[in-house]
Amino acid sequence: MAGHASTPLFSVIIPTYDRLELLIRAIDSVRRQSFSDYEIIVVDDGSTDGTREWLSENKLWLRGVRQSNKGPGAARNAGAQIANGEYLAFFDSDDLWFPWTLEIFSRAIESCAGPSIVAGRWVEFVDETELLRVEEEDYTARVFDDFLASSCESLAVGSGTCAVKRDAFQAVAFLEDRLNSEDHDLMLQIGTQPGFVHVASPATVAWRRHRTSETANLEGSVLGAARLLAREKAGAYPGGRARAEQRHEILTRHVRPVTLGCLREGNQRDAWRLYTSTFAWNVSLGRFRYLVAFPLIALIESGSRKLAALGRLRPC
Repeated sequence: MAGHASTPLFSVIIPTYDRLELLIRAIDSVRRQSFSDYEIIVVDDGSTDGTREWLSENKLWLRGVRQSNKGPGAARNAGAQIANGEYLAFFDSDDLWFPWTLEIFSRAIESCAGPSIVAGRWVEFVDETELLRVEEEDYTARVFDDFLASSCESLAVGSGTCAVKRDAFQAVAFLEDRLNSEDHDLMLQIGTQPGFVHVASPATVAWRRHRTSETANLEGSVLGAARLLAREKAGAYPGGRARAEQRHEILTRHVRPVTLGCLREGNQRDAWRLYTSTFAWNVSLGRFRYLVAFPLIALIESGSRKLAALGRLRPC
């Protein structure tokens, strides 16, 4: 576990900012792992809630790094720079692991002879008692030549659900502009590096749903989605024209729910901007149901809001 003198298989990298209570719960779930070949690195992104003092008190069995508040991308990069593990297991400070998570990841690594990326399956929860019914199921996984080769599958792969080979990560980095989807950007950067394993069962990550989570920030999601599209059009991702359709499959899968979220919140401008930016890709991919449904939903949402506004203006 933490404190190995030799190179551990995993460096568990946890960025955190003013979440001490949740951080302690997250780390406790790491320390309960049945697999012990790991180190823990916590990057305190400028917390003011006692996190710094807690890390100092527990420095004998974890490695704490403190930086000024720069955002989760910069925090993960800082942890990766000092990691000793063969794999960087990125973990969010508000989530939980199951006792078998690293054991399953190690099994996936062995089955694919050292893939660039191992990703697990997540389950959502609000109250931790909900997780009592989650059991360790039989191990099943899909192996792909690389991440882009999995484009035909609807896989949710993010920073809190995966482990990346340290050698593969050294050629890339998380973006540090504080927008959402920096983890999706990273997966695309590593997209053609050899070996990707997706664990279908058992579940490996418990994703805590709460109002302060990064994914609950629609504005950040819009800006993050727009950045992904801009980077694709600028040629930032590997694979060239030969792998463009696979990248577009992955990118449109990220963007579609953001456009619909914008419509639900009355943000027609950003919804249409993202819709038109990916229109040609969706046509090429045959996503006609979405292409037809989006304008209809936009019309219905706009009409509903106008009627609601008229109702508020109606005299008593």
